[in-house]
Amino acid sequence: MRTQRTVLSGAALATLVLVAPAQAAPSAEAIARNCVVCHGPKEAGQLEIPKLANYPARKMVEMLTGFRDGQKEATIMNRIAKAFTDEQIQALAAHFAAQ
Repeated sequence: MRTQRTVLSGAALATLVLVAPAQAAPSAEAIARNCVVCHGPKEAGQLEIPKLANYPARKMVEMLTGFRDGQKEATIMNRIAKAFTDEQIQALAAHFAAQ
């Protein structure tokens, strides 16, 4: 049940991020608000899903780029990250590193 909900929530987020470029690109803060669905309140992590708050920026860039480029496997992040630009990945990394 949890996996199904996570996949559906992730799919909804991916759709939101993919549709957004037709308008203005979403900010890191706007994207980050959706991360709570899987990563938990205040991005503190839950179960096997990692904590994002205070996550090292360099490592976050490496992870998100790997997901986006198909170099890292994941249950949902590889699909969500496909919609992120390099600039959004850098902004998200800075955002979470500062939490």
